[in-house]
Amino acid sequence: MSGYLPHEVLFNIFLNLPPKTLILCSCVSKSWRSVIANPSFISTHRNQSLTCNRKLLILRRYYGNTTKQKFRYSLHFDTDTLDLYQELKFPFLNSDGDLKIVGVSNGLVCFLGLELLLWNPSIQRVVAVPRTSETVSIYGVPDYYALGFGFDSRANDHKVVRLLYFEVKAPFSYKRSPKVELYEVGTGSWRAINNKAPRCEIVKSGWTQAFFHGAVHWIAYREIDRGYRCFILRFDIVKECFSTIDLPDCLANSSPYDLKVAVLGGALSIILCGWYCFETYMSSVWVLRKYDIPESWTKLIRSGPSQELGIVLGLRENGLMLMESKRGEVVLYNPYIRLMRSLGIYGAEGTFYLDSYVESLALLNEGKGISEKVVEAYD
Repeated sequence: MSGYLPHEVLFNIFLNLPPKTLILCSCVSKSWRSVIANPSFISTHRNQSLTCNRKLLILRRYYGNTTKQKFRYSLHFDTDTLDLYQELKFPFLNSDGDLKIVGVSNGLVCFLGLELLLWNPSIQRVVAVPRTSETVSIYGVPDYYALGFGFDSRANDHKVVRLLYFEVKAPFSYKRSPKVELYEVGTGSWRAINNKAPRCEIVKSGWTQAFFHGAVHWIAYREIDRGYRCFILRFDIVKECFSTIDLPDCLANSSPYDLKVAVLGGALSIILCGWYCFETYMSSVWVLRKYDIPESWTKLIRSGPSQELGIVLGLRENGLMLMESKRGEVVLYNPYIRLMRSLGIYGAEGTFYLDSYVESLALLNEGKGISEKVVEAYD
């Protein structure tokens, strides 16, 4: 059949097929495989998926009966009801899925566990990122580190940035800038970044990152006058340089452990959350209306104080909030009338993760299939 169809016709036909179907098509003939595996096609297919009307979310939760509890991953339609699109098979052998999600970008999920892993659930391909690097070989094991994950649109490549904090004799480690490394999927290796990060701290545990406008964002802070001064540390993944974004005083003076950076409703956002009193939880969402203009920070919405609501998972365009309840379920919360509706998605409290997802063919040429034991750390 492929012999009767010009390359341009095949290209356009394949362009409208989902990744799972394309993997099957690539097994039909070498000529079909050459079209589908071509980097130009993979890039065009990804760009078309980004503009597709079918918006998806990826969900992680810990759920199961008393004998078979494990983390589950699934894709859902990006609607108020979060209807199921597809259950995902977790690919890492001898692991229950208890891995920290660093971030999600253009079809790839970046995990941190005993190893750093990149996974494309659409085509079940995975890459195990090397643990060692020249920086680690020279300076040794860092005191702690933070990670960022995103996509370089200029190089057409996914990248992981790593901030390495080494123990120093000074009272606070931010007195010395962290060492910075960048991993590129295309090269499969780490390299040092010469542009220094500002002298600051990122929380040692529970840090979050958000990829937006071609840059990775973290909550950073400095300790001043027995308190904190928080801000956003930004790393441009294309230009490979650092900058900062100031926060409003009410956020800047908060504990960095109470702040979470995220992309909500298509805008860079800060979630301020914490315990209120008598086991009640309260959170507020701030959005940067105009990117890179700190004066445009706006307090968009607040939930609580409540004994029923937990962390914010997402924000709908209509102002409704996707949240985790204290009963261990995903709920749709209306902050204007303070009503919540169960969506029938259950899991253990504190284990939910929700992010936008785009199906793609990323890692088709670089990754390994799940039938291969690529993650030896879990054996």
